[in-house]
Amino acid sequence: MAMALRGPCPSLLLPLVLLAACLALSSGQTCIELNFNCYRKHLDFPKTPAPNPNAYCNTMMPSRGLYGKAVNTFIHDPVKNINSICSGKGKPKIGGLYESNELFTITQCVFDPKPLSFSYIGKEKKMKIIVGCWNEKPVYYLEQI
Repeated sequence: MAMALRGPCPSLLLPLVLLAACLALSSGQTCIELNFNCYRKHLDFPKTPAPNPNAYCNTMMPSRGLYGKAVNTFIHDPVKNINSICSGKGKPKIGGLYESNELFTITQCVFDPKPLSFSYIGKEKKMKIIVGCWNEKPVYYLEQI
């Protein structure tokens, strides 16, 4: 009987991060453009008001052009705090990834798997985050479920 993989799989993570970096470089995007795209997808500071996490996700995902994406996380901390992960205040991980030393306030939006739901389930959390860095700027957010 085959057993399912459990936990993080670092042997798969590095090739995926390198592939993403290669695709970004081959697309001709600069560090500044990649940093902007990362923030467009993941930064919301100050947090956009909403009555609850589900309503927040159902507002934010379409407004950022992310509707239909299975999972996306919004970070509700200042840019300088996120940038600091890449400039000395983060713990180096494999493949150019850095883990924050501090907890960040986030909202994770997960597409509701129920048939005909067409909505997101939001979860607010405080947790360490992992970002990919280039020229001391975050250019990639590693989703953690």
